[in-house]
Amino acid sequence: MEILNQVTLAGNLTDKPSVDDAGGRVFVRARLAQNWFYDTHGKTVEHRQFLPLTFLGESASVARSFEKGDNIHVTGQLIRRDPRARSEDASRPRETGSIFEIHVIRAFHIASISKSDTAAIHQNEIRRTNDAKQIPAFIQEGIHDWPV
Repeated sequence: MEILNQVTLAGNLTDKPSVDDAGGRVFVRARLAQNWFYDTHGKTVEHRQFLPLTFLGESASVARSFEKGDNIHVTGQLIRRDPRARSEDASRPRETGSIFEIHVIRAFHIASISKSDTAAIHQNEIRRTNDAKQIPAFIQEGIHDWPV
């Protein structure tokens, strides 16, 4: 089966995923945080985004073991849904507009963040510049520089 609407993302979880049950289906919800840096007019700017993830089926059983801060890699589909109807619970804010989320098909745990980890350049932390001749550090590395 070929998936035409497919996204692949990597990032860190903002919280421990929550497990929900609706209509006999178990699903897990989480948020993925990504950040990257780019240079504009000699100033480095950091950009952040937070993406809602919904794990279904096999990926839900994998996601149950994830913890806050885990570095994960997911493949899924971008889904647009309408806001939920106003609930009787007044403490929950009303959702408005279209809501986009990623329905995760496959999920992989890359690594946990710990204070002893050193900063590494990942695909979601690429420094971008206006100078097209500057090659990102992770591309400059040769295949022989990578640990086996």
